[in-house]
Amino acid sequence: METAAEPPNPADHVPFRGPFAVSTRELLVGLLGPQPNLAILLNPERWPAVRDLSVSNSVATVIAGLAQDRLPPSDRIWCDQILRQSWLRHEQSLLDLEAVLSILEAAGIQPLVLKGPILARRYYTPAYLRKPSGDVDLAVRTVDLERACATLLQAGYAMPLSVRESRLRSHHVELRCAGKPRIELHFRLSHGAYGIPVDNFFDRSVLWPTPGGRQVLVLEPADQLMHLILHFAQGRFVSLFHLYEIRRIWEIAAPEIRREAVRRAARYRFSGAFALADAAFRVRWGIAMLTGDIQFRRTWLQWQWGPNFYDAYERGFRDQSANLPFTSRLRRRWLDLQLTDGPADAVRMLRTFLRAAAFQAAQKAGIR
Repeated sequence: METAAEPPNPADHVPFRGPFAVSTRELLVGLLGPQPNLAILLNPERWPAVRDLSVSNSVATVIAGLAQDRLPPSDRIWCDQILRQSWLRHEQSLLDLEAVLSILEAAGIQPLVLKGPILARRYYTPAYLRKPSGDVDLAVRTVDLERACATLLQAGYAMPLSVRESRLRSHHVELRCAGKPRIELHFRLSHGAYGIPVDNFFDRSVLWPTPGGRQVLVLEPADQLMHLILHFAQGRFVSLFHLYEIRRIWEIAAPEIRREAVRRAARYRFSGAFALADAAFRVRWGIAMLTGDIQFRRTWLQWQWGPNFYDAYERGFRDQSANLPFTSRLRRRWLDLQLTDGPADAVRMLRTFLRAAAFQAAQKAGIR
């Protein structure tokens, strides 16, 4: 099924006169690519539009770090402001993480730290060049989930959804507290009730030090790559930041780590997420992610994707509003099904979706 073409987003396409006119989005992609086109920074007519679009695509910190020493003094003010804000938010997110870990540690619970400032410290130099996190992303073993939630409730947090409802509709329990970042306690890695239980990842996790001297559990490198790619596919994150981060960490990873990430995705029946990321690499960066040295079996519907599939995927999920027409929701569900590895996986995904929808409808009707 092909999604209908949508009109261009004016924020993404600011035209420039002349025979070599390109969109602002293409210029921004050129700066984020494997070989950044730094000449863009020296064009006073194009730089303001690229700068503004970097903010809406959540890559302003990356662009500011790249441009800081290459712009005239008048334009460096924006870079300095962006980097200072990012540094302050990174430091605060470390404090927020330490506070949550202390609460859980007091209850004898050691979670896995999934993303956030620890991921930044593992893969970015300086660490604050990564987009600052707005929440605390942790994974807890199934046996610890109820106790972790109870501990955080006692510490003043509230849960919009019960653990039971979260298990049916999501891959994490969400906890909120006024004046503090949201906490997401993952019991599955991604993909809602269809996802991989996080218990599978604790045994091969590794320790990483925090600036405060605490040793925290993090995903080992192949699992970390797989998580980022699953997160990219499941969350329908069409901002350039997520794709840039995957490429950055993929390039850092040794070839064997890349191959192992692909093997594990196939074992868990999530090869479709890697196929989507590869399609995105080819469209946005002009390079392949799944190169010839990586064994990869095409998924059951991948044969019909065509060269424009990723563009259609981006258009299909660009609108993040809650009240979409039925036809748009149907197109999105079809795009999701096209990422499944085989027919049995598609059936399992549909069953999971229908079970969650039935539970939600019963809750709305007041049925317990």
